[in-house]
Amino acid sequence: MDTKYIAITLVVIIIVASAIGYFAYNGTFLAKSNISSLPTPTATVSSTPTPAPTAAATLSPTTSPIATETPTPTASPTPQPTATPTPTASPPPVTLTIFAASSLTNVIANMTQAFDKANDCNIVVNSASSSTLYTQITSGSPCDVFMSADIKWTKQLNSSGLVYNNLSTNFTTNSLCVIVAQGNPKNITSLADLVKPGVRLVVAAQSVPVGSYTNTTLWKIDSTWGNASSPQYVSSGAYVNYNATFTKNVVSYETTDENIVGDVSLNLGTADAGIVFVSDWAYGNMTGSQVQFLPIPSSVNTVGTYGIAVPSETTQSALAQTFMNYWLSPQGQNLLTEYGFNS
Repeated sequence: MDTKYIAITLVVIIIVASAIGYFAYNGTFLAKSNISSLPTPTATVSSTPTPAPTAAATLSPTTSPIATETPTPTASPTPQPTATPTPTASPPPVTLTIFAASSLTNVIANMTQAFDKANDCNIVVNSASSSTLYTQITSGSPCDVFMSADIKWTKQLNSSGLVYNNLSTNFTTNSLCVIVAQGNPKNITSLADLVKPGVRLVVAAQSVPVGSYTNTTLWKIDSTWGNASSPQYVSSGAYVNYNATFTKNVVSYETTDENIVGDVSLNLGTADAGIVFVSDWAYGNMTGSQVQFLPIPSSVNTVGTYGIAVPSETTQSALAQTFMNYWLSPQGQNLLTEYGFNS
């Protein structure tokens, strides 16, 4: 009995197992075959629009696949030479404009180079008669220092309110002498010879300092040596009416002291003698001039006082005062004496 039940049980188990296997196999097969025939699900459209691809989307990737890229060796940077900084250009020297009486031209030229170097400047000299220079300044011509052969012009500039901080003073003197043409064709040895007939004289106009001083000296001679009532009267009478007789021999009135020196030095026979500054005599000796000079005695000579001032319109007030101080210093005074000033 037991054997019978066992056999039946086995048969049932086999049948059930076969059934299970059959359904399991067919179910799997159906699942596989039905997947491909199922309709493709439709994607749900989002209410938010998909943004358009930007330009970056078309760029190549920033890195290539490692397996295919051959790295390029990085070149070692070539050291560059250190650039030498370009030196900054120095500013040009400032210009110092000097208006100077013609009689000062030579002595100023002696100190210009050293002064320029010491003060990093460039001196420019405008030379003319003091009266002409004064007129130019009052008319607005740019000037940093005014050096006049007659202090009256710097005083007048100051009294007109045209001097910077009252920087105005006298700084030297000069006196007169006679200049005689080379070879002395008229044999001029004294002031009396200047009034002899046929002597051709050149002097400065009275409007300029050397001309004004000459006129003063002529009147001194008239009132002393030519005046019978004067203790200084010259008994020969050679100096009576000296001013008038002298004037008759004048063939030219010049506007500067330099012009007189030039006229007589040319030795063309147009000028036998003239009246100039002692500073011209000193410079003539320095340069070996062939003209001759005669002294004028102090009793009738005229000493001119020179003035120096810094005009109010100067653009270089500090440097102008330095230039002015030079001429007031022992160094400047010694140079002036060497050139015949302070006489």
